[in-house]
Amino acid sequence: MATLPLAPADIDLPWVALDLETTGLDNKKDAVIEIGAVKFSGDQVLDTFQTFVNPKRRLSAFIRDYTGIRQADVAGAPEFDVAAARLTEFVGASPVVGHNVGFDLGFLEAGGAALPNPRCDTYDLAFVLLPGAGAYNLGALAKALGVSAGRAHRADADAAMVHGVFRNLEDMARELDAGTISAMRRLAGASSWVLDYFLRSLEAASLRAAALSVPSPGAGISGVDTEALAGRLRRERALRPAGPPEPVDPDHVEALLRSGSPVAGALPGFEEREEQVAMARAVADAINGADPDAGQAARLIVEAGTGVGKSLAYLLPAALYAIANGKRVVVSTNTINLQEQLIRKDLPALAGALDDAGEAGEAGLKFTQLKGRANYLCLKRFEHLRSSGNVSVPEARMLSKSLVWLGDTETGDRSEINLGARDTASAWDRISAQGALTCPDMRGPCFLRAARERAAASHIVVVNHALLLSDVTAGGALIPPYDVLIVDEAHHLEDEATRRLSFEVGQGALSDRLQTMAGERGVLRETAAAVAASGAGEQGRATIETASSQVSALVPAARERVARLFAAVNDVLFSEAESRSQWGPQTEARVTSGTRAQPGWSEVESRWHHVDAALETVGDGLRGLLAEMDSLRDADVPNYEGLLTELAGELQHVGDVRRMLREAVPHPEDDVVYWCTLNRRDGGMVLHAAPLSVGELLETALYSQNETVVLTSATLSSGGTFKHVLERTGFEGAEELLLGSPFDYRTAAEVYVPNDVPEPNAQGYAEAVGLAISQAVEAAGGRTMALFTSHAALQATASALRQRLRSRGIDVYAQGVDGSPHGVMRRFIENPNSLLLGTASFWEGVDLAGESLQVLVLARLPFNVPTEPVFEARSELFERPFIEYALPQAVLRLRQGFGRLIRTKNDRGAVVILDSRVVTRRYGRTFLDSLPDMKIDRCRLADVGGKIESWLAASA
Repeated sequence: MATLPLAPADIDLPWVALDLETTGLDNKKDAVIEIGAVKFSGDQVLDTFQTFVNPKRRLSAFIRDYTGIRQADVAGAPEFDVAAARLTEFVGASPVVGHNVGFDLGFLEAGGAALPNPRCDTYDLAFVLLPGAGAYNLGALAKALGVSAGRAHRADADAAMVHGVFRNLEDMARELDAGTISAMRRLAGASSWVLDYFLRSLEAASLRAAALSVPSPGAGISGVDTEALAGRLRRERALRPAGPPEPVDPDHVEALLRSGSPVAGALPGFEEREEQVAMARAVADAINGADPDAGQAARLIVEAGTGVGKSLAYLLPAALYAIANGKRVVVSTNTINLQEQLIRKDLPALAGALDDAGEAGEAGLKFTQLKGRANYLCLKRFEHLRSSGNVSVPEARMLSKSLVWLGDTETGDRSEINLGARDTASAWDRISAQGALTCPDMRGPCFLRAARERAAASHIVVVNHALLLSDVTAGGALIPPYDVLIVDEAHHLEDEATRRLSFEVGQGALSDRLQTMAGERGVLRETAAAVAASGAGEQGRATIETASSQVSALVPAARERVARLFAAVNDVLFSEAESRSQWGPQTEARVTSGTRAQPGWSEVESRWHHVDAALETVGDGLRGLLAEMDSLRDADVPNYEGLLTELAGELQHVGDVRRMLREAVPHPEDDVVYWCTLNRRDGGMVLHAAPLSVGELLETALYSQNETVVLTSATLSSGGTFKHVLERTGFEGAEELLLGSPFDYRTAAEVYVPNDVPEPNAQGYAEAVGLAISQAVEAAGGRTMALFTSHAALQATASALRQRLRSRGIDVYAQGVDGSPHGVMRRFIENPNSLLLGTASFWEGVDLAGESLQVLVLARLPFNVPTEPVFEARSELFERPFIEYALPQAVLRLRQGFGRLIRTKNDRGAVVILDSRVVTRRYGRTFLDSLPDMKIDRCRLADVGGKIESWLAASA
């Protein structure tokens, strides 16, 4: 029984909550304008401190609006030296707590008033103790914890909020078991993490209050009760087919989708829809049409417009078939939003309705979501990193968060936790199952295995396209066997197949991984150190030390050869490129047969030989080291299984890189596109490869392996036919069903196309876009989203409009400027008086039903960049590439963007298309004809605002 460490000598000192307001975020050039502090002991406030600070400069309008601090407030205030001296006296020897406290202390230090006191960060504390919190900013935490908030962005009020948040989190921390606290404290001490003092104090307080001892952790993972965890991961029995297939009765399916049926009565908000009935009958017919004994497969492609209710239309017949036959149906989607809708809303509602109607059988409808390896925590990798004794701050933060989370989770799925905006994604990568491709020991609890067992026991398994296609390339090893596949959001199938069948080798990534493997914190040194501390004999320890050192010694030469290879590629692809001053941040160059015929390519191949030989030697060394480690299985090597997992992962990575470079350089495939990207900022280069066509592979490895395949989406047709998508995805011989939307678009929306806007790339176009957007957002009083095809245009528009719109009480939220897509979307929904500017990810998958969105502006027709390597190579396959390939893709994307506006039958709104090519070019008619039946008003730019205002008022 290990005892807790002695208490810090200053454990009884009160804490001081601290907050600063500044003129900006850079402590080298910005200045402090207000300091607030609260001295407290527990819930009792002992004293407070507040002072304005004279920054000796004018406050910007933004800072005045943001903080409410006026120029007069700081003009007569003490200068920084005086204010900081008063703060230092107030704080004394007390530990300091703040939210992102490093920011505040950094400003003090930059001004020459560093506080050496112990410190704690409420961001980090909340990040760990509230694993699934939606946000970790101070205001969100205060609201979630019931802490009263004062004036936003004022130092004294924020310091008081820090006190309240800290006290709530401190109480939560005291509820943790002693083993978890001790494990977290060791991580903090090993990494010099900002929570070190707090965790030591927590341990000491527990010791003083209850004379506690740290119990021995269960099953080998310190801080985790693995016995309880194993109990939560209960094993489930896989489905068993019930015998000869029993068909689904389409008439019965239709009856259940009619008003008054038991299922309809049990589904909240059910509405009878003819389009939904037609689709459900078609899906049932497709399931019944398969005849595996005769080698006959059934295929169906369905476009179901917004409002059809396509999810229920395919889930109902699929569920009835799966329940009756003990079979499994896989539903694949592209977006997280749709997966969440299916798992959290549609399937639970359907399961309940079928149960109420007596249609669910004895066990009921079973369903689950299955994800790729990277989404699940690997307990062996977790323990390997936790016990390494040499962790970084982000790793300590991630591991501690996981310790708390592991007390409750039944899935180990990263979607349950918020990784935050800090540098924790790479730390997650070090503990996810993605890096455990070869697991040497299948004993003990395993989240990935448990997820696959749940899938094997489910009638309906929801996956994403990435996992579906990874399963294809893995020969069906990732998803339990199924014979009915429904691909929703099928317009993404080609792109996702392209990504899954692509590869890339980056100079920096490869070099860094080799260096990490051989570095101070790398697996080679960890392996030697673990064996040295084990019960292995002297010869065994010496053998492992020698083998590890030999592999480490090979790394510098391998990295040097990698650098030389990429330098040769650079000489061939980029040295003769046209004016580098015209390059963007990233430049792409295809590697074609012409490239390989250049004299310089022989040098590339020569240097590849050297790289391949070096990596082969590294791989042989790793293979030998693994063999030697296998002989020490009974030597009680600390974290033995974790070390084997990491070594096997490195060996596989080396083999994969050799295979990819061999194909990219000397032995290219005929049906693959190769190219290289050069990052202009840091000179980093990446070699890429992608299939020229995916249809044949999808036919061979996916469609033909299933009895029934259904492709569906709200946007699959172009020009009224499925020709484009069928050709691109190789989905031949399918029944076709094209269903419109039940919505009355004539009364729901109007489209405005200003005919006097200059064409894109013409002089005056950017100014016209800005004018049109400002008119639209002012007419609607916010509630406007503008979609762009480039980040540069988005940023320029945001910069041009922000000040003008703010003066009218309208905020601007720009993707990539004001936060992540999720972050700006959340702020847009919370604040109706705002404008949202988005690019690629906002053209679809965004659901803003109701009054959140009333005006949609499409800045430009969404054509692909013609020089993008894969698009360019595929275009070369067509006689008329623009008409046959570029245009259909752009039409589909425009329809997806348009679909953001009208999401329910009660929605009303206006669409503005600012690309005059829809009316000036012959192909423009194709875009307009692809939209639902509604009024299209070809107006003047100056009239846009008035027309929107009149339309919204009339349709209110």
